[in-house]
Amino acid sequence: MNFRIQNDYLTAIIKDEGAELCELLDQDQVQYIWTADKAYWGRHTPILFPLVGKVTGNSYTVEDETFNLGQHGFARDYTFEVAHQTETSITFILHSNEETRSLYPFNFTLKVTYSLVENTLAIGYEVINEDDKEMAFKIGAHPGFRCPLFEDEKMEDYTLTFEKEEEVRFMPLTPAGYFNRTESTMVTRPLTISPELFAKDALVFADFTSKSVTLSSKNHNKAVEVGFENFPFLGIWSPASPSPFVCIEPWYGHADYEDEAPNFMTKTDLNRLMPHESFTCTHTITIK
Repeated sequence: MNFRIQNDYLTAIIKDEGAELCELLDQDQVQYIWTADKAYWGRHTPILFPLVGKVTGNSYTVEDETFNLGQHGFARDYTFEVAHQTETSITFILHSNEETRSLYPFNFTLKVTYSLVENTLAIGYEVINEDDKEMAFKIGAHPGFRCPLFEDEKMEDYTLTFEKEEEVRFMPLTPAGYFNRTESTMVTRPLTISPELFAKDALVFADFTSKSVTLSSKNHNKAVEVGFENFPFLGIWSPASPSPFVCIEPWYGHADYEDEAPNFMTKTDLNRLMPHESFTCTHTITIK
């Protein structure tokens, strides 16, 4: 089922399956969110939980028990409950159940709240440890944006510009989708969007102080700014097809390094909660 929130600037449509944002339109009815055309990528803006990326071999252990879980976890595939809705905001909830515990052996509540304030959509996440033991997880966003926005444009007309030009850590992916230890640094100068940019899969950055990145065209003044204050990792991805969209992905966590041990509780860059503790984070999408 689809749910609509709106104000004088924006209209957002979110479905309860995966609590996934599927449309974001401005006053001119321009659609910014990727259409989920399966010929390219059949999702709009999936929520990544309790994994971001993959664990080695798509399996891991907790207390010597083995669990199988694919890339980006399972939250995107479950139907959420609507807990609260107003004209400009909506909150979805997913509770752990017998099936999720067979994939991820923790009791949890995941809340996702969409709120419109003028020309900004804020997406807030809350993870609650409902268990009597320490819980570890990763969480991230994977919003896809139409690129180009209009038929008379091409992907190469668009540029990604970080809030600051700075030296950041660049984390290369292996062909299997894991990270290796040959990390480097790069300066966040504006990136021209092209299939060649993603020839080796996603671009993943860390150790940045920028709080946002803006996707804009040389042909008009419409642009999308993704805000990710306090998020430690940022992925940028598009299939090198070329494909008419680009994803800008704020993450708390990332895929395994290729040499990581199977014990989930020893994975790199986990978020940890003691019993009944909660974790919150928020990223934003601003239409300029």
